[in-house]
Amino acid sequence: MTEKTNEDPMQWFREARLGMFVHWGIYSVLGHGEQPLYRELLNPSEYAKLADQFRAERFDPHDWTATAKAANMRYMVLTAKHHDGFCLWNTNTTRYNAVERGPKRDLIAEYVRACRKVGLRVGLYYSLPDWSIPAFWSGPENDRKGYRDFIRMGWRQMEELVSNYGRIDLLWFDGSHWPTAQQWRSTQLVKMIRSHQPDIIINDRLPKPKAGGDWGYATPEQRIGGWIDEPWESCITSTRKFWGYHVCHEDPAMWYTDRELLTMFVQCLSSGGNLLWNVGPYANGELPTRYKEQTRRLGDWVRRNRKAIYGTRPARFEFAYGGFQTVKGNRLYLFFLFWPGKEYSLPGFNEKLRSARFVDGGGTVDTVQEPHRIVVKNLPSDAPDPCTVVELTFDAPPTVHEWAACRLHNYPMPPMAEWARL
Repeated sequence: MTEKTNEDPMQWFREARLGMFVHWGIYSVLGHGEQPLYRELLNPSEYAKLADQFRAERFDPHDWTATAKAANMRYMVLTAKHHDGFCLWNTNTTRYNAVERGPKRDLIAEYVRACRKVGLRVGLYYSLPDWSIPAFWSGPENDRKGYRDFIRMGWRQMEELVSNYGRIDLLWFDGSHWPTAQQWRSTQLVKMIRSHQPDIIINDRLPKPKAGGDWGYATPEQRIGGWIDEPWESCITSTRKFWGYHVCHEDPAMWYTDRELLTMFVQCLSSGGNLLWNVGPYANGELPTRYKEQTRRLGDWVRRNRKAIYGTRPARFEFAYGGFQTVKGNRLYLFFLFWPGKEYSLPGFNEKLRSARFVDGGGTVDTVQEPHRIVVKNLPSDAPDPCTVVELTFDAPPTVHEWAACRLHNYPMPPMAEWARL
């Protein structure tokens, strides 16, 4: 059992902003994404033979963690077991694992050690469905004993993961459609997990009983989350299709562009969530060069603008016409994803503007504060950066005038009537 700390377990997660998701397993050998067994209705016995071709001969977990650190990522999540049932760790529950087959190595142990060495938080992905178990498909109504054994095996596997590898920071469940919370005995399962890992964070994909449960941060998939008060994380593929490696990833057009990645990250940031950016390594364990280079460029931008990112919260002002915002104390940060040209107007603030400057480089920005708006003047004709960040410092935490605080099409009519008379 790891010792419980006095910290709020969610604090590091809220501040992380960016993480690396890794989908890697024997499916990587085929290069058909992460679900060929089911999607292509492959023969399960033939598919299982891929375990001996999955050798991970060029797997270097330190290269993975170096990539994450270069991107300014603060945590990683690796698929310990995906839906096909193959386990990347030294499990006593099945010989269908990376120590008995293929690599002959405990890949989870190596991954955890590498993360700990550089201070990355450790996340493990675990699939609740297991396509390699016939009883999973038969269901409890047709194979009561087999289904009970399947659930017991799942409990044993999860206990191995949270008890054999030191501190685990995050458990990322997937496949919550079935079995049910009652079949998994989810509340008792979480108690078991926390008996070994008191500070562990658990996502929302472990089924909850009707009375609810004290776990489950939100995980919108392949989309950006919205303004909610609960912790959340958008998990998104770095390619336009497939979580695991697919041969189509050799086509550069299949990858999201730097601009698209930056936009998604800023959208998550300004709405109070994290971005978990996925990669599908090759079967040999190497990360695609395109992923490494792209995330390094994102990391460079993050480091230049870190004061607008860490320790901030969403501003939630409507005037995000030119981009997005965060706020920290008396400072408002404007993220200009869409450059306005030489001049830009913001709705008025109730507080006095003290200064305006570019976050990257610190150069001053000319502004004029009028009763109902702030005019940002003399900007460069072209954007200095793919996403230029401007810091506005006020004499108190910023609040906007009544009309500016409202959502579009939800007008405060009297103030707008005065405006229309101008």
